[in-house]
Amino acid sequence: MQNNIFQEQAKVVSTKQIADNTFETTLFSPNISGHIKPGQFINILPSNNWSYMMRRPMSVASQNSDCISIIYKVVGVGTRLMKDWSKNQVVDILGPLGNFWTGYNEYEPILIGGGVGIAPIINLKNHLDSLSINCNLIMGSRTKNEHFLDHDPQNDIYMTTDDGSLGIHGTVIDGLRLIYSNNNKQKIFACGPPGMMEAVKFFSDDNNVICDLAIETIMACGFGICQGCTVELNNTDTKKTSYREKY
Repeated sequence: MQNNIFQEQAKVVSTKQIADNTFETTLFSPNISGHIKPGQFINILPSNNWSYMMRRPMSVASQNSDCISIIYKVVGVGTRLMKDWSKNQVVDILGPLGNFWTGYNEYEPILIGGGVGIAPIINLKNHLDSLSINCNLIMGSRTKNEHFLDHDPQNDIYMTTDDGSLGIHGTVIDGLRLIYSNNNKQKIFACGPPGMMEAVKFFSDDNNVICDLAIETIMACGFGICQGCTVELNNTDTKKTSYREKY
């Protein structure tokens, strides 16, 4: 289980709209910023009088200068409150939570993000850049209005859109086919909506590519104890029966 988990009273630094119904909030959170790794997330109490049982989990999109940032769409009560946080408002957050990306030193990383699932992918991209590790990045959305990155194939950054309004006309799989080399040296890191994740999983299976998926869902404890967010592994070894080996 992840060590150094903090319950931190973070302060809102800024919130800005970066795409259609998509916002980025920066939080002053020195403890979590100093310990979180790309791929991990925080669990947020959207307000002091939050009446719902569960916090809101958000992947971290960046970490620097004692701050972290999150990227989200406004889809419910929690994210509506978050969008309207005022500067210097104190927000109760838990983290770092979850697993983190590994294995990018041994392979050529392909990073894939769908919609706001791009958040942990951006954090990994920043980390790889700091290590001078070259990678390809693909971000998918329905239209160009949902994108906030530039389509820049010369720098190995590809945008895809369902309607063809920006970058590659199609899904992230169409972008993936363009850069897949079939040399057994690539590894995929992906996060996004369930349909996209399933498509990436099938592509990985069909082409024998190693793939790490960051699965995002509403959860209760955020530690894996309550088993509310756990996903069963496709494990054919019947001898492995412990919780950690099955989920």
